Amino acid sequence: MGQPIVANVVWDAANSRGTVDTITVPPGNGATVIRWTCDTTVISGFTITGLDTTVFSPAQSNAGVTTFSTTDSNNAAQEYSYTVSATHVSGQTSSHDPKIENGG
Repeated sequence: MGQPIVANVVWDAANSRGTVDTITVPPGNGATVIRWTCDTTVISGFTITGLDTTVFSPAQSNAGVTTFSTTDSNNAAQEYSYTVSATHVSGQTSSHDPKIENGG
């Protein structure tokens, strides 16, 4: 396995929600670790749910984590969606459904 792909959960003030950019796993990368972290605008951490259990292990995080890693088998070119829930420093909560694009 190569270097992990790091995704940062940030608070998008314009849309009042926690968000993550689309994660792209290059073709031919093989199994790849994806690691989510959060910046200081996300206070109580975040929760990842809804990852495909046949592709990602583990397929969800515990609640309110500040880092989470999963191994993506990256065995087929396909797009996956999942849910990230986050809490802003003000106490506002949100959910967002970003994408992971596997190159296979």
